[in-house]
Amino acid sequence: MKQLNTAEQMMSGSLAVPAEVSPVHSSAWDNRIGQVAALATRLCQEKDAVHSAYCSISGSPNELIVNLACTATGEEHVPMVMLYVNDTLLPQMERSLGIQFEVRNLHFAVAGREIHAPATAGLKGCSPTMDWLDQPLTEPIPATSKDPRGAHADLTWI
Repeated sequence: MKQLNTAEQMMSGSLAVPAEVSPVHSSAWDNRIGQVAALATRLCQEKDAVHSAYCSISGSPNELIVNLACTATGEEHVPMVMLYVNDTLLPQMERSLGIQFEVRNLHFAVAGREIHAPATAGLKGCSPTMDWLDQPLTEPIPATSKDPRGAHADLTWI
């Protein structure tokens, strides 16, 4: 009987680990969010209206961030894809993780409608521009009206 009382005392106390003691990241957590993101990517890509998709999840359980980019096969499919992601996919992901996303970075596009940089033909000798992906919060440097040789640049061909 004495053992039963000890077990009852242990079960009556809280088994939860206080937040300030628990680790923010663990390999199990990182694996789980990676699996959920991979599944979300696959579920999006399986839709006929989706050309391509990619999902990633980062952050701690206190501040979970989802990044999802989805490209529709045509402009007419974008509303349906957005509805699927917002009303079905994200709630399923949150239920699977047991946590709501604090930040949702969603990007939707149409295949073949991407904005491409102009061709660099005729721009030989120009200094390379800073890659904005390396420093996305840096103010862009305005272009000058002269090319590196000092002549005025003719941009009418663009």
